[in-house]
Amino acid sequence: MLLLLLALVSSTLIAGVAGVLSYAAGSGIAASVLYGGGAFILVMTLCVTILTALGLLGGAASSGP
Repeated sequence: MLLLLLALVSSTLIAGVAGVLSYAAGSGIAASVLYGGGAFILVMTLCVTILTALGLLGGAASSGP
């Protein structure tokens, strides 16, 4: 549970930074929010995939004989 919370917080932080950088580059507010949302989904998916592959979320990798 703690690892999933860490993934959520880090994804939110990266999404915020991506949105701010997008806005600073000249995008509008709506485009910056969409850019940050895309970064959040990308990083959260990556984190969950890695945690599942390592067997830390109880996915298919942790089921054994």
